[in-house]
Amino acid sequence: MPSKSWKKCNSISCSELTLDSYCDKHKTARHTEYKDNRQDKKEQAFYSSSDWIKVRNHKRMCNPLCEHCLLMDKVTPMDVCDHIIELKDDWSLRLDISNLQSLCNSCHNKKTAKVKKDRR
Repeated sequence: MPSKSWKKCNSISCSELTLDSYCDKHKTARHTEYKDNRQDKKEQAFYSSSDWIKVRNHKRMCNPLCEHCLLMDKVTPMDVCDHIIELKDDWSLRLDISNLQSLCNSCHNKKTAKVKKDRR
């Protein structure tokens, strides 16, 4: 039986040779990316669920203003119902009202950027 031939890794800008589609370094990265994509699909389905919509609407009714802006004596309508502890970190808190905060888009973007930076 003929053996596989060596070829360049399929990852962009990688010149490593491999017998598979990806070199050892990028094979691991692809597996992680796949797992993250599955989690993203799970989260997307959650955000479309009737349970989430009910909890989100309740939070919006109770706290119609951005909670971060209020701490700075600014009155800004909320745009986003945000999880304080991210779904990726604790899925069990997804419908816990005490884990939600009302944020405007600006505060939500700042919080999300900080979380992404801290994950690196």
